[in-house]
Amino acid sequence: MSNQLKIKIEAAVNTDNDFSMVQLVSEAWPIIETSSRLQKLIPGLRQIFGDKGYKKLSQAILRNAFLIELVKVPKIETTKFRQRWYQQLDDDPRGCPFEECFEIALDLLEHLPEWIKNPSHAEALKLSFDYSILPYEAPIDYCERLTDNGRIHSRGNLIWYYDELILRTLKLRKYLIGSEQSPDVSFFRQVLTDKIKVKTYLTDRVLTGDYKTNREKRWETHPLSVHFAERKTCMAIEYALVTELCCFKGFPESFRQRLQEEGILAQHLPMALCPITGDALSYEAFRSELLNPTHGKSDFQVGHRNPLKHEAINDQGSGHTAQNISWISADGNRIQGSLSLDDVRILIQRISDNYTVHGWWPEHRTGRA
Repeated sequence: MSNQLKIKIEAAVNTDNDFSMVQLVSEAWPIIETSSRLQKLIPGLRQIFGDKGYKKLSQAILRNAFLIELVKVPKIETTKFRQRWYQQLDDDPRGCPFEECFEIALDLLEHLPEWIKNPSHAEALKLSFDYSILPYEAPIDYCERLTDNGRIHSRGNLIWYYDELILRTLKLRKYLIGSEQSPDVSFFRQVLTDKIKVKTYLTDRVLTGDYKTNREKRWETHPLSVHFAERKTCMAIEYALVTELCCFKGFPESFRQRLQEEGILAQHLPMALCPITGDALSYEAFRSELLNPTHGKSDFQVGHRNPLKHEAINDQGSGHTAQNISWISADGNRIQGSLSLDDVRILIQRISDNYTVHGWWPEHRTGRA
């Protein structure tokens, strides 16, 4: 049985044609269901999730247990689905033998009925299925960046994961893109898919250094790369960016209050400002730009307050974390360049002091003598 499953998975991904999850599920999932460990579980899971939910569950298990989207080498141009035992992953902490991947999949399925007895867990799983912004999304995450055996993708380290912020993030998605109360579903859907998804969940294009990246999932890049982040960290970033967007100047006040009343947003949130220029970020200007874009131009960007640094990988003030990312104006992004937030503010203060000393302030703009 297991050999047949391995062959089916390899055939699905090691092809010049586009990857088809539908085909993989149809050919591989029935083999998984025949495992003796699952015989008593499958009917119950089908009943709990229904046809649609059970299909999404099967896709999520196959995707997360067996597959990875690797950046193609040596050109680092695109990503391609590969099996976890693909030769490129030899001596790589992301690699995993087929037999262990199979055990991971069975573990996830066996633990699921007990896990979803918690209503919050069940709600998070359903919301991730119904309001996903990534293919085959589910609250599955790694416990540790690296385990004692030196690998990240290993049995016991990939689990059903829940925390309260994950549920709030998914509820916020629902209100923005799936609720009649949303002030603009099309705008928020585009924000999530065009802006937040790319900057939050996918790596930048990096062609230098030890770990080259180009739009992999953050948790599927090399775990020693500064571009790596667990799924839970990425979801915290999504929540931070959407919360900040809800504090843009001109954001519909009644909708923000509704989110606060529901406990999805905190009370007494400050207005969103560009962290470099201090200018208020405008909801209407951002909405107009996103729905009527000019190629190559964006006045509203997402950036790291402090550049990603390998030596500060566990410092919440740096790295790919919710504390180190925010919306930034195009002017602010140009001014900051590769400087840290503290460094750029020190620079601006020095420039301001120099302008005062040299009398360079335009009197008609500043009122300075």
